[in-house]
Amino acid sequence: MSELRREIKEYVDILPESKLPALKQLLTLITDEPLIIETDLTDEEKAIITEGMEEYKNGGFIPLDEVRRMFQ
Repeated sequence: MSELRREIKEYVDILPESKLPALKQLLTLITDEPLIIETDLTDEEKAIITEGMEEYKNGGFIPLDEVRRMFQ
């Protein structure tokens, strides 16, 4: 195990349990793993979020007006 990996593991080990969900989401984003949305969102809402994240990764975006129209 590299020294950097060992240092990062030490930070993770001292984090309070309450901070681990936020760390998990951050690590998911930077490792390009699919985002796991753990809420009561519908499949349609999850698809909208996933589409937005893909657009963001590709340098694109969805204008705020368009997002508002989606939810009217």
